[in-house]
Formats: sequence, structure tokens, C-alpha cells
Amino acid sequence: MTRQLKVTARTTSLCFLMFALGCSSSSTPQKMMCYSANVTANEANNYSFTSTITLTPTTVKDMSNLMFDWSGLSKDFLGHMLNPATQLNTAIAMLWDLDLNHLETALNADALFTSDLIVSPPPSLGLTGQTSANLYDFTINGTPLTPDQFNQYFDATLYKPADSSFLVALQSGTELGRNIKMLQAFQLDASSSNTKVTLTNDSTKLTYSANLHNLTITGVPGGTPALMLDWSQMHTNALGATFQEGYITSAVVGHFTQSPSELEAKFLDLDTTATNYYRADVASGSVLDFTTLKDDKTGQSFPGISNDGTWLVGLICGNCRNPAPWYMTILKPCTM
Repeated sequence: MTRQLKVTARTTSLCFLMFALGCSSSSTPQKMMCYSANVTANEANNYSFTSTITLTPTTVKDMSNLMFDWSGLSKDFLGHMLNPATQLNTAIAMLWDLDLNHLETALNADALFTSDLIVSPPPSLGLTGQTSANLYDFTINGTPLTPDQFNQYFDATLYKPADSSFLVALQSGTELGRNIKMLQAFQLDASSSNTKVTLTNDSTKLTYSANLHNLTITGVPGGTPALMLDWSQMHTNALGATFQEGYITSAVVGHFTQSPSELEAKFLDLDTTATNYYRADVASGSVLDFTTLKDDKTGQSFPGISNDGTWLVGLICGNCRNPAPWYMTILKPCTM
């Protein structure tokens, strides 16, 4: 049975006339607020994002050496092309202490925690080009498990769909839970004869809506590389969840020829759509120094923003399951 849940993030309308000088722009009907080179992020400048993640479970025999087969994958759940033999490094088998409805809700809102895992860390397997694997070959931190050890957690009498969920995840990289490309849900049934879990392009379905046209544009000095963005005062992220300290792991700035409305339709492909795309890691703290940004292709430093095209700055939660940035706003040159 397919379950669909939606988590909606709305941009909160706030008045910032006490904090910044209001600016107007003849090229866009959107509000714009002028700042100095030091910008404090806030909800009014943030875009909004809604998503629906759907997981359709397959039923398999409990306490068996399940086979996971992803040979038919050609796309990840974002719709990007994927070579299953060369672009996947790790498979993970996860048992969650949540029914599928609550799991999908938490997945949308980036509210899944390791405390919700019944087995933590979950069994995993490093991949070296194969496109299938058996459950009993998985290990925990490299330590093999016996079939009996697996079976105690794959017992249909103990772990029922009403209170638990099983997922197999495929990801790039080896840091568990990061850069997940596809998820497949499955449930146990002692009477089933099926021992195969097949991952397809439809195993995880994602629909989304990104709104860049209702935010208040962030005006900053043009042609100035030494900008700063401080998000320590943020309370709510673009998904409508709590903006938690320490969760931002990287920042991006993109320069696009497209309008904001056109970018909304390509939102999950911004990195490949941009004319220039600058990145910086955020090891700690809640401030982005734009001088640390480097172009993805050329390695050149961020030069400051210009009047042409669309400039976006985004804050990324690298350990989150939902791929949407927690914060993203439009940057335009503005003179105080």
C-alpha cells in the first residue's frame, strides 16, 4: 500500500525596517532589503520548500538470507542519471522503530535520528562494482554477523509493519547515511516465499515545490568578495523544521542566466544549471565567509555578485536525508 505524506514549509513574513534599509528594484516586483557586507540570515529572506517522499514496501520472507538487487537502477531518487556499478559505494540495511507513515514524515522533515534505529550502527556493506548483495554478507563496523544474529532482528513476529520499518539504502561514499541515492522499503511475512528485494528507479518517489518568488531579496554590495552570512539567529528552516545549530556542513553560491521562476522548476539541478557554482565547507560555527568559496570547475575564488542573471546563496545540511537546502536566498547588488 502506498502512503503519501506532505510536510509544508512556509516562509514567515517579518518586518525588518528596524534592522535594515528597504530598497526597491525596478527589475523585479519582489521586495528587497539592503544590508552591508555582513548579512544576518532570517526567515523572511529564506525560500520555502515542500516535498512528498513516497516509499512503497515489498513483502519478503522473514529470517532469510535476503538478496538486494539494484542492477536495474539508472536514476537516483532525484532523477539524476546513475550507473549502479560505478557510482554506488555502500549498501545499508536499516530497521527503524517507526511505522512507515511516521518514517516518511520524519524523512521529509529531516527528523530521523539514530535513536530511532533498532540496530545502530546498521548493518552495511562496502560495494566494489557489484549490483546485488545478500543480507548475511553485511557487517556492523566491519564485524561479520552470524545468520542467527541477523534473524533475531528479521523476525516477523517481533517486528511488524504497525510499529517498525525496514529500509535498504544505496549511497555514494562510505559515511553511513550520507549521499543516499535510493531507498527501498520492505516488510516481513513468515508465510511469504519471496526473498528478493529489488531496487528500481521508482523505489523512492520524490515530488517537490520550491518557492523563490515570495522571499525578500537580500541586497548586498556588488563586486565585493568579502561578504559574510550569519545564520545564528535562524529558528526555522525552509522545510518548516527547527534550524538546529551545527547541522550546516557546506554553503554554495550559484550564478545563473535563468530567472528565479525558471530555477524553481530545476531546483534539484542547480549545481549543473549554474554558469558558476561556488562551494565552501562549514566545519563549525554559523557564519559563511564568502572569501572561502571556490568555483566547482575552475577553483577560482568567489568574485562578488553582479547585476546580470540570478545569484543564489544556499546553506546545506550534508547529513540530512532530504536534499533541499535549509536556507537559500536571492542576492542582488544594493547600495546602502
